[in-house]
Amino acid sequence: MKIRAQLVLACFLLSVLPLSVIVVYSYRSSRSALESAYRKEADARTRQMDRRLTTIRGDLQQRLAEVSALPMPAGASDHTPDVGNILMTMGDAASLVDSLEIQPMRVAVPAARTIVQQDVRHAPRGNPNAPPGVTQPPPPTPPPQADESADAGDEADTNVKDAPDAPESPEPVVIAIPPPPKLPKFTMAPEQRALINEISTLGTKLGMSAQTMSPEERTAAEKRIQQLQKDLNASLQASQSQWRGQFDAAQKEREQYFNAREQQREAALAARRHARDVARAQRAARAPAPVAAVAPAVGTTTEGVVIKRKLTDSEKQQLRDHERQATLLFGQKFNVPLRKEGTIVGHISAQVSTPEVVRRVLGVHGDDADEITFAIDRDNNVYTRNADDRKTLDRAGITDRVLKNHPLNDIKEWIVVMSRDPQSGLRVGVARPVGDNLEELRKTAGKNFGYGIALIFVALIGIVPIANHMTRDVNLVTRGAERIAQGDLMTRLPVKSNNEIGQLAAAFNRMAQDLSLQQQTIVEQERTRKEQEIQQRILELEYDRKSLDLEEARRFQLSMLPKSVPAHDRYDVAVFTLTAAEVGGDYYDFHVSPNGILTATVGDATGHGAKAGTMVTVVKALFSGYTPEVMPAEFLRDAAEKVKRMDLGRMAMALLLARFDGNRLTVASAGMLPGYVHRTRNGKIEEVARGATPLGTLGADYHDVSIDLTPGDTVLFMTDGFPELQNANGQQLGYAAAIDEFVAAAKGATADDVIASLAAAAKRWNGERPPNDDVTFVVVRAKTA
Repeated sequence: MKIRAQLVLACFLLSVLPLSVIVVYSYRSSRSALESAYRKEADARTRQMDRRLTTIRGDLQQRLAEVSALPMPAGASDHTPDVGNILMTMGDAASLVDSLEIQPMRVAVPAARTIVQQDVRHAPRGNPNAPPGVTQPPPPTPPPQADESADAGDEADTNVKDAPDAPESPEPVVIAIPPPPKLPKFTMAPEQRALINEISTLGTKLGMSAQTMSPEERTAAEKRIQQLQKDLNASLQASQSQWRGQFDAAQKEREQYFNAREQQREAALAARRHARDVARAQRAARAPAPVAAVAPAVGTTTEGVVIKRKLTDSEKQQLRDHERQATLLFGQKFNVPLRKEGTIVGHISAQVSTPEVVRRVLGVHGDDADEITFAIDRDNNVYTRNADDRKTLDRAGITDRVLKNHPLNDIKEWIVVMSRDPQSGLRVGVARPVGDNLEELRKTAGKNFGYGIALIFVALIGIVPIANHMTRDVNLVTRGAERIAQGDLMTRLPVKSNNEIGQLAAAFNRMAQDLSLQQQTIVEQERTRKEQEIQQRILELEYDRKSLDLEEARRFQLSMLPKSVPAHDRYDVAVFTLTAAEVGGDYYDFHVSPNGILTATVGDATGHGAKAGTMVTVVKALFSGYTPEVMPAEFLRDAAEKVKRMDLGRMAMALLLARFDGNRLTVASAGMLPGYVHRTRNGKIEEVARGATPLGTLGADYHDVSIDLTPGDTVLFMTDGFPELQNANGQQLGYAAAIDEFVAAAKGATADDVIASLAAAAKRWNGERPPNDDVTFVVVRAKTA
C-alpha cells in the first residue's frame, strides 16, 4: 500500500473512531442521565405517596378521636346520632369514610323496654353492598346534655329497678357519612384558546414587524385583532354566564345542605333539653315509666334517619372484609372507645372508603399521562387508579415481578421504583415507560453519527489532494533510489524544500555523487576500490537510518556494537554501555588477530541523533578493515583523512585505539579520555594516552603511548558520560569521583565484577532516570598465571 493511501486511510480511521466513541459515550451518558432523572422523580413520587398515606392515617385517627368525644348513642339508648356534628368534626376526612359504626357494650336493660337503632344513611360511596335502610322511623329520643348526664343516669337506674334485668347483646349503630355537593369548575373551551393564540401571534408579528409593514398591512392586522378580541369577549361572556348559573345553583345546594345539617344539630339540642325536663319530672313523681319519645323540633329535617334492621351474617362478614381491607392499607384499625360519664359504653369505628383512600394516595394523572402509580398490600392485592393501568402493568410483567420479589432494575424500557410503609407494610410504586425516550435517543445518536460520517467524507475529498502534494516528493525520492540501485549514479533529485524529504533528497544526491567518484577511481587501484565500497556501504547505512524512525535508528546503533566480548588467553575483557533516551553516539569494538593481538577501540560521537549515528557507522566501517600490523596512531591518521574526504560537515568523533600485544599496551587517542591503568602491586592509577583532536576536525597529529602491564593490572576505557553523569539535582559526578569509583571497583575479582561495580555506581548517582549522556565502560584485566 502506498504512503498516500495509508495517509488517507489513517485520516479516515482517526476520524471515524473518535466519532464513534463520542456518539456512543453521548448516547450512554444521555441514557444514564435520563434514567437517573426519571428514577429520582419516581422516587420522589413514592415518598409523596408514603406521606399521603401517613397524613390520611393520622388525620383519620385524630378526627375519629374527636368524633368519639361528641354526644353519641350508647348501646342501650334510643338516641339519634347528630350527623351534622359528625360531619363538622370529621371535616375533609369525611369523604374518606363510608360510615361510622358504634358498637355498644352489653348492658342490663328492662324487659319492657324496646331497643331501637337508628341509622342516618345515604348509600355508602365505596361499599355498594351495604344493607339499605327500611321505613321512616318515629321521632327519636334525643340523648341528654353532657351537663345533665347524672340526671339521666338516675332515671336509667329507676327504670331498671322496676323490671328484671335481662342481658342482651346490642346490635351496632351504623352512621353513613353523606358527601357535600361539589362546586363546578370553569374550563376554557378549545375555540376560546384558539382565539387567544391567534391574537397573541398577530400581536407579536405586529410588534416585531411594524417597521417593515405597509400602512395598509398594519391597519388590516389591527382590525383583525380587534375583531378577534370582540369574538373572544362575546364567547367568554356566554360561557361565563352559563358557568355562573351552574355555580350559583351548586352554591345554593351547598348552603341548603349545611343549613339542613345545622337544623338537625339544633333539633337534636332541643330534643336533649326536652329529654332532660322529662327526666326531672319523672324523678319528681317517682313513677317508673318508659321514657317517651320526644318529637323533633319544628322544622327539623329527618331525611336519612331510618330504623335499621339487625345486620345479617353476610352483611357482618362484608363489614369485616371491609375492615380487613382498611387494616391492610393503614396497618391498624380505626377503633376508639366511646365513653359516657367516664365509663366505656362502647366503641366507635370507621368504615374507610377504600377506593377513595387509594385514589388520594395514588393521586391523579399528572403531566406525564404514561406514568402509572400502584400499591400492593400484604395480601398481594394490587391497587391502581384504573383498570387500564392494571392491564398495562400486567402486560409489562411488572406486577408478576413485584409479587415474586424479583429485581425491578432490569425491566426493559421501564423505570420502576417501590417504597414500603413501615406500619402497614403497604408497598407503593411508580412505573414509568422510557422506551419512546430511549428510542428517540438512539435515533438522535444515529443521526449524529451519520452527519459525522458525511462530514468526514467531505473532508476526505480535501485530504486526497493534500496527500498527493505531501507524497509527491516521496515518489521522486523513491524513483531516484530505484535508479541509483540500478547503477545510474548520475541521477540527481531536485531539492524543493528544507524538510525531511528535502534533506533525504540532498543525502541521495551526495550519495550518488560519492558513488560516482568511487566508480571512477575503482579502476586505479585495489585499495581505492575497497575504500569506495566502504564509503558506499556507509552511505547506504545512512540512507537506511534516515528512512527509519528514531527507535529504528537506536536499534541500528546498538546492533553495530559487538554481541559478545572476545575470549583471550592473556586478558579478561568486559564491557558496559548505557544509552540516553535518544540515539546514542558511544561506540566500542574489538579485534583479535590470529597471532593473539587484541585491539580494543572506544569512541564517542559528538551530539546525539542521526548525525552521531552516522559518524559511528563510518568509524565502524573503518575499523572493520583494521589489521593488527597497523599501529593505533597510524590508524587514527588514516581514519581522519578518510573522514575528511567524506565531507560529513561538522560531524566529529572522539576515538581511542588500544593494542594489547603480549604484556605491551599501546594506546592512541583522538580526543578521548585517557586510558586508566590500576596497578595491582601498589593500587595506584596511571593515565595512558596523549591528547589530540577528534576525527573530523582540523589536525591529524596522533601519537602512540606504550606501557607494560603486569598480571592483575586493570585497564579502564570510558566515555565522558560517566564523569559528567547528573543526579536529580543536576550535579555532575566529576572526574575525580569517577577515578575513585574505578579504584574501588578494581578490587573485584574479575573484569565482570569491575564492570558491575561501576554500573552500580552510575545507577546510585543517576537513579532510575535515563542518563543525560551515553555511558560506556571497557575493562581489560591482565590475567594472572
